[in-house]
Amino acid sequence: MTQLEFVNTVKRLEDRMFRLAKMMLISKDEAADAVQEVFTKLWIKKEQLNRISNQDAYFMRAVRNYCLDRIKSKQAKESRIDSIAFMMKSPSSEKKYDTDEAVSLVEKIMWQLPDKQRLIVQLRDIEGYEFKEIADILDMNENAIRTALSRARKFLKNALIKHYEFGLQEHRQYS
Repeated sequence: MTQLEFVNTVKRLEDRMFRLAKMMLISKDEAADAVQEVFTKLWIKKEQLNRISNQDAYFMRAVRNYCLDRIKSKQAKESRIDSIAFMMKSPSSEKKYDTDEAVSLVEKIMWQLPDKQRLIVQLRDIEGYEFKEIADILDMNENAIRTALSRARKFLKNALIKHYEFGLQEHRQYS
């Protein structure tokens, strides 16, 4: 892979890689560091990248694997637990849900999903990857991915319905 090809691949995938890393590591700074570290490691292997048929999936898988390694480290675990605790704080009942709050709610609910399901939702529904690409990235069977995605979407749907129905019941109670 030439320097120009590598730079073009980096430019095309950098945002997706960052969003995946951020979803896994939570911290923006740690996600940015992860992506830079993966780029450095891939640059060192640039001569071998021409032999890889799906370079996009390879780059995404490299980020996923790096993030999993970081999560396993004690320092990342402590930081992740603090960040999750911060994210799980419930919003003030006085606030109206605008777009940012709705997105925040979905993110909060997504953290209740098992890791694999959360990754699959991120890759399919947010990043727009095809099932074959997700299978390559996560080293899973396409049917297992479809099943996990279906279960994750059902969970998200039910959690959102439950959340908003509760809000409606609470509103009716005070009307």
